[in-house]
Amino acid sequence: MATDPALPIIYVRHGETDWNAQGLIQGSIDTELNAKGHAQAQAVAALLATHRSDWTRFEIIVSPQLRARQTAEHIVRALGREIDGLEPHVRELGFGVWEGKPFWELKDSPVYPADPEGRFFWRPEGGESYEDGVARVNTWRASLTRPTLVISHGAVGRCLMGAVAGLGPREIVGLPTPQGAYCRLENGRIAWFDGVNDPA
Repeated sequence: MATDPALPIIYVRHGETDWNAQGLIQGSIDTELNAKGHAQAQAVAALLATHRSDWTRFEIIVSPQLRARQTAEHIVRALGREIDGLEPHVRELGFGVWEGKPFWELKDSPVYPADPEGRFFWRPEGGESYEDGVARVNTWRASLTRPTLVISHGAVGRCLMGAVAGLGPREIVGLPTPQGAYCRLENGRIAWFDGVNDPA
């Protein structure tokens, strides 16, 4: 089935983890929300709940990784819903040998491309590139038949937003993925909403 650009997707990034706070690369490693992360998840859950009737048609899909599932628990509780499915296609990009290391070390490494376009195509040893991530989320998008609320991660979230908006490599790697907010993706548009500015 071809991807329908008019089919809305609501994207939520998981709340903060201690590894986020410490600037460590998580990737495929399971980490849990810290206190701030739970508060962020509760905040976006409350924000979504103010428009509860808007989401009744939406399927709720979650990355199988712990930090995304913990975030989803707050959201489904606030919406009076259950998770409809765990989806491996929206798990975080794997960073291979760099997982567990600080981002600054990666950025200072000669193996890491200096230009944004190069970073899009760069595949760490044992990991995935942003190009791989875009292919992965497009495979998932092609299977969608209903509006979908997806709780996922930062790097793969950039892939999802970029795929929906038709952005190029340079733009995709620079997309913001705030925590404690949600993003509506529809008809090539990216719109962020949070508890202060709605839309953000």
